[in-house]
Amino acid sequence: MKNIILLITFLSFNFFAFSQVELNKDPEAKKILDAVTKKIESYNTLRFKFEYTIDNRQNDFKETHKGYAFLKGNSYKIIIPETEIFSDGKTVWTYMKKSNEITITEPDPKEQSIFNPAKLFTLYKEGFKYLLIGEEIIDNVKYKVIDLFPEKTAESQYSKIRIKINSNKNEIYAIETYGKSGVNSYLTIKSTDYNIKIVDDLFTFNENKYPENIEIIDMRF
Repeated sequence: MKNIILLITFLSFNFFAFSQVELNKDPEAKKILDAVTKKIESYNTLRFKFEYTIDNRQNDFKETHKGYAFLKGNSYKIIIPETEIFSDGKTVWTYMKKSNEITITEPDPKEQSIFNPAKLFTLYKEGFKYLLIGEEIIDNVKYKVIDLFPEKTAESQYSKIRIKINSNKNEIYAIETYGKSGVNSYLTIKSTDYNIKIVDDLFTFNENKYPENIEIIDMRF
């Protein structure tokens, strides 16, 4: 009986330890994510067309937008209806067309937003645990499904981020974020172009290209 108890204790301990390793840094998930990052970093520029849905379950509100994202090193630009977000890696500008105002901020090194293409493909590398949870078939294409969980749950706005990856192409198909406040978002990448010509001016603010009466709000310290 004593030996049986010791065996059960040993097996239980090892199962718990293995589960912790799997949840913290699943090697299979990391292998897939690393392959995506390696492919992205092999290109000088990137442009992708996406569809973005925000689902506010508290207010029973849901809307979908289509847009484009451009990426060149740490510089990026996002264009969606009524809004442009762009950065040269040192400054972030957010232009709201409806109110005709542009807000200037500094990049947040702790940012976990999917609206930063410069971090979108490397989000898992810092501040997250990750786990390969299975596969999903969408339109006859098989995708690996990986869940990311924030290591510092109290500091994160998300309870979970789900990534769906075409492992044959090493490309992200969709990213889903589940917010603690009840606001979820779903981003689906519709098409991707690599190594296209993108001028650096795309990522900086030129006041002459905007209406004369634009309001500039500088929130940098």
